[in-house]
Amino acid sequence: MAASTSELIATTRSWFKCVNEKRWDDLPKYMHTTYNQNGQDYTPESWATYIKEHMAPEMGGEVRINEDSIMVDEKAQCVAFSTWSKFKPEKPFLGYQLMRREVLLVGHGFVWFTNGKLSKSLFMTNNDDMRKQLATLSTEYVPSLISEYPAPKSTAPLSREELHEIYNAYVDTVNCRRIETHFDKFYNRPEQTLNNKVHARGIVEDTLSAIPDLHVDIHTLVADEEKQRLAVWLDFTGTPVRDYAGLIANGRSVHFTEHATYQFVNGKIQRIWGVMDFDKAREQQKCAK
Repeated sequence: MAASTSELIATTRSWFKCVNEKRWDDLPKYMHTTYNQNGQDYTPESWATYIKEHMAPEMGGEVRINEDSIMVDEKAQCVAFSTWSKFKPEKPFLGYQLMRREVLLVGHGFVWFTNGKLSKSLFMTNNDDMRKQLATLSTEYVPSLISEYPAPKSTAPLSREELHEIYNAYVDTVNCRRIETHFDKFYNRPEQTLNNKVHARGIVEDTLSAIPDLHVDIHTLVADEEKQRLAVWLDFTGTPVRDYAGLIANGRSVHFTEHATYQFVNGKIQRIWGVMDFDKAREQQKCAK
């Protein structure tokens, strides 16, 4: 039986609250009999044990999930979310020795429901940003949060279907290498649009320069018609021709993913919050040596 939008949001928030309050024994009641996270299968009980005995201790015993953004595709029974948490690692973390400093973790993902219960999820964190925090003790990290950016009003808002359509057209433009001539078609203020705190156009051009054969596939897409926002999980494949984001040019193709949230205004992109997971691609290159 399909759940309503409000039920999907309520269950997602209850799941977060359950983790925050360390009610480990209550976690399974929100989960389907089978649960898969990032390709790993769990039973409800084994996932609760993993959170209690592995994830929570790694984060210093305190896990507090704060909601940043949440969007729902009721038809697909899917919720897109972004969260943030502060914690102090209790053991070496991401290659850094224990320093007992507070780290801000920003996470993004999608969760699917079966009969109103969590049955599958994709989740990623911005590991490169956390490494920067661990490497620079004197600098306080200030993330770019979606919740701090009120959704602007559109005089010509797009329907959910139109948001899907225009984003698919944008990805086709990237894949067909028409960005130079078509960028203005998709961006509200092409030279000012930010992806987090960096100019979006520069990120696109730099990535395509480093990986000229880059191909983008849309894995999952959820649109919020009211806020004119869209959350996507993207799959990238390509061969680096120069060192880029910790990848080396060794002639081998790599695969990596991105979670991004786009703010549209009057049918064009005005702001992006994107995170690329390069760790998997770096690991592929290590294994290929």
